[in-house]
Amino acid sequence: MKKFVFILVLFSSIGLCYAQTKYDKIEMFDVYRTDWAMVKVGNKLGFIDNEGREVVKPIYDKIDMFDVYRNDWAMVRVGNKLGFIDNKGREVVKPIYDKIDMFDVYRNDWAMVKVGNKLGFIDNKGREVVKPIYDKIDMFDVQKNDWAMVEIDGRVGFIDKEGKFIQE
Repeated sequence: MKKFVFILVLFSSIGLCYAQTKYDKIEMFDVYRTDWAMVKVGNKLGFIDNEGREVVKPIYDKIDMFDVYRNDWAMVRVGNKLGFIDNKGREVVKPIYDKIDMFDVYRNDWAMVKVGNKLGFIDNKGREVVKPIYDKIDMFDVQKNDWAMVEIDGRVGFIDKEGKFIQE
């Protein structure tokens, strides 16, 4: 019995040592989000909470501060692609975009996105409301209320406030 307890304690200690060295670096808590600390494994970043639970797996090359683009969201980068995580650690916008502009510039609750040379929009829930297929998108309400002029392959048209192409 003593041998069994000794072996159990030994394996538990080895497990604790491994758990304590899981990350290459742990940043200060409360810098990016209250009760979270950024962790680093190799060159990848993620977060743990104040109880040591991994809330964001270290899979990102870069994580920006929360609340810059949208409340409770932080921009993340994998390679050269951008997306967002929320304050619960969920990936709300997959990192598939080459560029993401600030929200509310072209239309309330929307942010322009770019893939290659094509433009579109995501909304503040993370949904792609206008697929990035346009070469150019003007501001809304310039030509007509709730419409934005778009250009694709040298031809122009409009999208409405729901992101639908207007056929006239």
